[in-house]
Amino acid sequence: MSVAELYTRFDSVFFEKTRLSMMTVLYQEGVVSYNRFKKVIGGTDGAVYSHVRKLLEAGYVTGKKEIVRNSVQTVYTMTESGKQLFAEYLRFLENILNDQKKVSHERENHKKDARRNNTHTKGES
Repeated sequence: MSVAELYTRFDSVFFEKTRLSMMTVLYQEGVVSYNRFKKVIGGTDGAVYSHVRKLLEAGYVTGKKEIVRNSVQTVYTMTESGKQLFAEYLRFLENILNDQKKVSHERENHKKDARRNNTHTKGES
Protein backbone atom coordinates (compact mmCIF):
# COMPACT_ATOMS: atom_id res chain seq x y z
CA MET A 1 0.00 0.00 0.00
CA SER A 2 1.42 3.34 -1.02
CA VAL A 3 1.61 6.47 1.11
CA ALA A 4 -0.50 8.25 -1.52
CA GLU A 5 -3.29 5.70 -1.05
CA LEU A 6 -3.15 6.18 2.70
CA TYR A 7 -3.72 9.92 2.43
CA THR A 8 -6.24 9.90 -0.42
CA ARG A 9 -8.45 7.01 0.61
CA PHE A 10 -10.24 9.05 3.28
CA ASP A 11 -11.38 12.65 3.01
CA SER A 12 -9.69 15.43 4.94
CA VAL A 13 -12.71 15.94 7.21
CA PHE A 14 -12.47 12.37 8.51
CA PHE A 15 -8.72 11.83 8.24
CA GLU A 16 -7.61 14.70 10.45
CA LYS A 17 -6.14 13.65 13.77
CA THR A 18 -8.49 15.56 16.09
CA ARG A 19 -11.65 14.59 14.21
CA LEU A 20 -10.42 11.03 13.83
CA SER A 21 -9.95 10.96 17.61
CA MET A 22 -13.49 12.26 18.04
CA MET A 23 -14.84 9.59 15.69
CA THR A 24 -12.91 6.94 17.63
CA VAL A 25 -14.46 8.10 20.91
CA LEU A 26 -17.91 8.06 19.28
CA TYR A 27 -17.30 4.58 17.91
CA GLN A 28 -16.26 3.28 21.33
CA GLU A 29 -18.81 5.10 23.48
CA GLY A 30 -21.80 5.44 21.14
CA VAL A 31 -23.07 8.74 22.55
CA VAL A 32 -20.68 11.54 23.49
CA SER A 33 -21.42 14.90 25.05
CA TYR A 34 -19.80 18.13 23.94
CA ASN A 35 -18.04 18.35 27.31
CA ARG A 36 -16.67 14.82 26.87
CA PHE A 37 -15.23 15.82 23.49
CA LYS A 38 -13.72 18.88 25.08
CA LYS A 39 -12.12 16.76 27.80
CA VAL A 40 -10.82 14.09 25.38
CA ILE A 41 -9.25 16.41 22.83
CA GLY A 42 -8.28 19.11 25.31
CA GLY A 43 -9.32 22.00 23.10
CA THR A 44 -11.02 25.31 23.63
CA ASP A 45 -14.75 25.68 23.08
CA GLY A 46 -14.08 27.27 19.69
CA ALA A 47 -11.71 24.54 18.55
CA VAL A 48 -14.00 21.73 19.67
CA TYR A 49 -17.00 23.37 18.06
CA SER A 50 -15.10 23.86 14.80
CA HIS A 51 -14.26 20.15 14.61
CA VAL A 52 -17.78 19.07 15.62
CA ARG A 53 -19.28 21.40 13.01
CA LYS A 54 -17.13 19.86 10.25
CA LEU A 55 -18.20 16.34 11.26
CA LEU A 56 -21.85 17.48 11.33
CA GLU A 57 -21.59 19.16 7.92
CA ALA A 58 -19.97 16.06 6.42
CA GLY A 59 -22.85 13.96 7.72
CA TYR A 60 -20.64 11.74 9.88
CA VAL A 61 -22.28 12.70 13.20
CA THR A 62 -25.57 14.07 14.42
CA GLY A 63 -26.21 16.12 17.51
CA LYS A 64 -29.18 16.72 19.77
CA LYS A 65 -29.92 18.64 22.93
CA GLU A 66 -30.75 16.75 26.13
CA ILE A 67 -31.56 17.82 29.64
CA VAL A 68 -29.17 16.30 32.16
CA ARG A 69 -29.30 17.28 35.84
CA ASN A 70 -31.33 20.43 35.16
CA SER A 71 -29.05 21.69 32.39
CA VAL A 72 -29.05 21.35 28.63
CA GLN A 73 -26.19 19.57 26.95
CA THR A 74 -25.53 18.56 23.38
CA VAL A 75 -24.79 14.91 22.69
CA TYR A 76 -23.47 13.41 19.49
CA THR A 77 -23.79 10.04 17.80
CA MET A 78 -22.39 8.63 14.56
CA THR A 79 -24.66 8.55 11.55
CA GLU A 80 -24.87 5.44 9.39
CA SER A 81 -22.42 6.95 6.91
CA GLY A 82 -20.08 7.82 9.80
CA LYS A 83 -20.27 4.24 11.07
CA GLN A 84 -19.63 2.85 7.60
CA LEU A 85 -16.66 5.15 7.06
CA PHE A 86 -15.16 4.27 10.43
CA ALA A 87 -15.66 0.55 9.77
CA GLU A 88 -13.89 1.00 6.41
CA TYR A 89 -11.06 2.77 8.23
CA LEU A 90 -10.75 -0.14 10.69
CA ARG A 91 -10.65 -2.64 7.80
CA PHE A 92 -7.99 -0.49 6.16
CA LEU A 93 -5.87 -0.61 9.35
CA GLU A 94 -6.42 -4.37 9.69
CA ASN A 95 -5.19 -4.86 6.12
CA ILE A 96 -2.07 -2.84 6.84
CA LEU A 97 -1.40 -4.88 9.98
CA ASN A 98 -2.03 -8.19 8.19
CA ASP A 99 0.25 -7.16 5.33
CA GLN A 100 2.96 -6.22 7.82
CA LYS A 101 2.57 -9.56 9.63
CA LYS A 102 3.00 -11.39 6.32
CA VAL A 103 6.14 -9.39 5.50
CA SER A 104 7.57 -10.02 8.98
CA HIS A 105 6.76 -13.73 8.74
CA GLU A 106 8.39 -13.95 5.29
CA ARG A 107 11.49 -12.16 6.57
CA GLU A 108 11.73 -14.52 9.54
CA ASN A 109 11.39 -17.55 7.25
CA HIS A 110 14.03 -16.10 4.95
CA LYS A 111 16.42 -15.66 7.91
CA LYS A 112 15.78 -19.24 9.07
CA ASP A 113 16.42 -20.55 5.55
CA ALA A 114 19.62 -18.53 5.32
CA ARG A 115 20.84 -19.88 8.67
CA ARG A 116 19.92 -23.42 7.65
CA ASN A 117 21.73 -23.06 4.33
CA ASN A 118 24.74 -21.53 6.08
CA THR A 119 24.83 -24.46 8.53
CA HIS A 120 24.68 -27.01 5.70
CA THR A 121 27.43 -25.24 3.78
CA LYS A 122 29.73 -25.18 6.82
CA GLY A 123 29.11 -28.87 7.51
CA GLU A 124 30.03 -29.81 3.93
CA SER A 125 33.43 -28.08 4.06
